Amino acid sequence: MTDEMWSPAADPDAETQALTVLPFPQQADGSRRSRATRRRVLFAVGGITLLGAGGATAYAVDGGGAPIRPRAAGSSASASRSASAASSSHPGVPGQTTAGSSATPGSPSPSGQPSTAGSPSSSSSLPPGTKVPTAPEWYVDDAGPMGIALTMDDGPDPAYTPQVLEVLARYKVKATFNMIGRQVGANLSLVREVSAAGHTVTNHTWDHADLTHYTLAQVLSEMDRCNDALADANQHPTIFRAPYGNWSKAVFQACARRELRPVGWSVDPRDWDTAHVDTQQIVQNVLHHTHPHSIILEHDGGGVRANTVAALKIFIPALLERGFHFVAM
Repeated sequence: MTDEMWSPAADPDAETQALTVLPFPQQADGSRRSRATRRRVLFAVGGITLLGAGGATAYAVDGGGAPIRPRAAGSSASASRSASAASSSHPGVPGQTTAGSSATPGSPSPSGQPSTAGSPSSSSSLPPGTKVPTAPEWYVDDAGPMGIALTMDDGPDPAYTPQVLEVLARYKVKATFNMIGRQVGANLSLVREVSAAGHTVTNHTWDHADLTHYTLAQVLSEMDRCNDALADANQHPTIFRAPYGNWSKAVFQACARRELRPVGWSVDPRDWDTAHVDTQQIVQNVLHHTHPHSIILEHDGGGVRANTVAALKIFIPALLERGFHFVAM
């Protein structure tokens, strides 16, 4: 399925100005919760409620992949980044891949439906003492009580990455750009521009492959080719994001070997689904599901990203007004 074409209006900010920004839904106790929807069945709008043992503990899914931490009194925001992701409440099913996913950037669901799947791996052992992660980081915990992270996937893109950079500069916001290696060579100056602006550049594989059934050697090749491409722009990533949010044992082993932190997301506003999700829906998905420590998934490449750029102009100032601050991971 190809991305739906978008025709800009004479005034590119006219649509932006017309949208209504809704407040967080409030519970009786004043806390912000996401609407419960059937995410595994209907992924179109985020949020499912998963019950713990005996139904005593509820977790909502923030529009993509990670369970919201229980808001128990006195709970610490600096708990392990991946602790909640490793629990049985995570919606990813071992051995399950993203149905119909493609290895090509710009497919209808880049990074859309996370899973932590078992997959084949090389029989070679890791160096003694190497710590292998068991889940990606779903939240940013070292950014203060109201810190959040904005991540941009599938670039660099010569059409949309500069537009994203302009919006970020306007609001003095830092972000994390998860880049596809094969798109770097023709855009080295753009990669350098992203870094020079204070944003983080990370490894998002060479060609946006679904790594679910890749061997360790194959995953390492994807990582190394991307790292080599980024090195030509003097970038040396310390973070890795798996395409489609599809993680596996081999991917985690490869992260350990290359000393890359695996990072997922906790808010997926579905900006990648350009055929069905417009600017206003992207904005409302972000504002409805973002809470302290969220990692927000957006895209600056892989397709027509005009709706994403327009949405950034709305939800970034709205989140700043609510007291959040953005950090580059």
